[in-house]
Amino acid sequence: MAVTIRAAARDDIELLLGSLGVEHHEFFLGRVPLQEKGLGEVLLAFEDGRPVGGVFLSWGLATEPEVRRHLAGVPMIFHLHVAPARRHRGIGRALLRRAEANLRARGHRQVLLGVDKSNKVARDLYLWLGFVQPAEPDLRDLRATPEPGARDHSVGDTYDILVADLHRTVPG
Repeated sequence: MAVTIRAAARDDIELLLGSLGVEHHEFFLGRVPLQEKGLGEVLLAFEDGRPVGGVFLSWGLATEPEVRRHLAGVPMIFHLHVAPARRHRGIGRALLRRAEANLRARGHRQVLLGVDKSNKVARDLYLWLGFVQPAEPDLRDLRATPEPGARDHSVGDTYDILVADLHRTVPG
């Protein structure tokens, strides 16, 4: 089945309940107002008309002072998620490629994300895709902070910041 990726409409978010579950529905629902204000973008991946994954891009200010100090103005990727039954089929990579293309179109040169220390699968994927850990030690072992548009959601474990050049060569 072909995967299509597009910016979410408010009505799309309700479809997430059945496809991705309540936690992800709540996360992306909290980001729609930011998208409507022009502060970010919710991208959803669809297969056969059903959402199978999503990601949020934010070009607002980071909540972490360390990130604002070292990476001011660098947009952020949050909550890349693919339905468990649809993983390992390139959907996450496709979401990231589209997110990066949208950021390049907005004139950005870099992107950053936080990855939980305990999430080795995600960390390995991001490193394989060319994300790097900055040299600044205060961008490592960060603690939970509220994410943009969060109700009560915050990052779980300690996490590290990874950064990618938006004009790098990305593996297939």
